[in-house]
Amino acid sequence: MKEYVIVTDSACDLPVEYAKEKNLEVVSLKFNLKGKEYINDLAFTSMSATDFYQHLRDGEASKTTQVNVDQFITVYKKILDSGKDVFMITLSSGLSGTNNSARLAKEIVLKDYPDSNIILIDSLGGSLGEGLMVMEAIKMKEAGKTVFETETHINTFRMHVVHVFTLDDLTHLALGGRIGKFSFWLGTALRIKPIITANEKGILQPKNKILGRKKSINMLVDHVVQTYTGIYNQDIMIAHADCLEEAEKVASMIEDKLHVKPKLNMMGTVIGSHGGPGTIAIFYTADKR
Repeated sequence: MKEYVIVTDSACDLPVEYAKEKNLEVVSLKFNLKGKEYINDLAFTSMSATDFYQHLRDGEASKTTQVNVDQFITVYKKILDSGKDVFMITLSSGLSGTNNSARLAKEIVLKDYPDSNIILIDSLGGSLGEGLMVMEAIKMKEAGKTVFETETHINTFRMHVVHVFTLDDLTHLALGGRIGKFSFWLGTALRIKPIITANEKGILQPKNKILGRKKSINMLVDHVVQTYTGIYNQDIMIAHADCLEEAEKVASMIEDKLHVKPKLNMMGTVIGSHGGPGTIAIFYTADKR
């Protein structure tokens, strides 16, 4: 059986310690603040999470940049030259052009490596939802599954990964073009704290509009409790945009009701650019998205 390397992009928001332990290959997206470009990596080496979210709180806008084709070509060739195949999971094509860059790179590289395989999976999600799929792929690989067996499993698994989150304000979602100007004005004027999900096409869609932060957090937890199932995967992942105390409270509420201890990690700068400070996102498996 031919060996393969699992690759993902930095929008997966996995802990850097985990990525190092599992020898995960991570391709970095980038973000731009005040005209300067920074690398979004799992270790926050380009800019600390605290500094990044403070910039956003100060009213600065962060613009994100997808992984370009050449970056993927370099990674693919390095792996294929070592005699291994590639198993790539990317940020949702409904949120970024990164998946398309990965696809174009695959087409270019395989012309010179006709006997090799590059498996490309669109996560249809992001942050720790994408990360949850990467973790599942790693489990499959460690269990001795072939690259094609892992492909089949992850393509099914991804349709059961729920992405649900709430924002503290709509400013950064509006700046990123994810909601219309009228919706932004209405939400700001009425102190709306929306509950948002990623649908089966990996596109963000509003689920509920809640008045007030406390109520939105309670509804977020209720949604998890009502839909969670451990059949596909028992992990519950929480990503937070520099609001650890609230995220820990959410984790405690979930653990009290489901008797499963969620895993927390800081939301990265790319996903955080659109959600903004105070975003709390929860990822887990259910019967359907």
